[in-house]
Amino acid sequence: MTPQDALRQMAKSYPGGYDSLAPRLGKTAEVLRKELSGDPKFKLGLSTATLISEICIEANTPHCHDFVNAIAADGGGFVRLPVVEMEGGPCVHRSISSVAQELSHVMSAALEGDADGVISDNDLARIQKEAAEALAAIQQLVQTVEAKNKQGKTKSKQGKSAARAEAAA
Repeated sequence: MTPQDALRQMAKSYPGGYDSLAPRLGKTAEVLRKELSGDPKFKLGLSTATLISEICIEANTPHCHDFVNAIAADGGGFVRLPVVEMEGGPCVHRSISSVAQELSHVMSAALEGDADGVISDNDLARIQKEAAEALAAIQQLVQTVEAKNKQGKTKSKQGKSAARAEAAA
């Protein structure tokens, strides 16, 4: 995923989408759409990109860390995400399925790119894009198991409190 793709996804995922995000940036929804689409007449500046990221992280929206992950991936890095509430609650099975799917995309891109024995610039870009998406899926899995761990601890504490209350009665 490129940083621009990440910003586009973040803007779409923001509550109200472009229409509610754009005024916070001092832009119209149409100008923001064109900047994020890569229209050569509309330039998306670093300050706007950073502000979109900050606003989405502050609101804890879905995909709010995609931009920083895409930037980190371009530099070969990895950003650890905080645990966030997941739609429908944490589901380890869904998360593992997503990791497997994304890793298969990485393997396909790498094998196809190396089929002729040479990794071209286009091959490399595709592999990096798929790898960034796989890292995001792995991070989602880590978030899921951390959330399930936290839920288990909360349930355990509630069970112990109830047992103490029964024993005292």
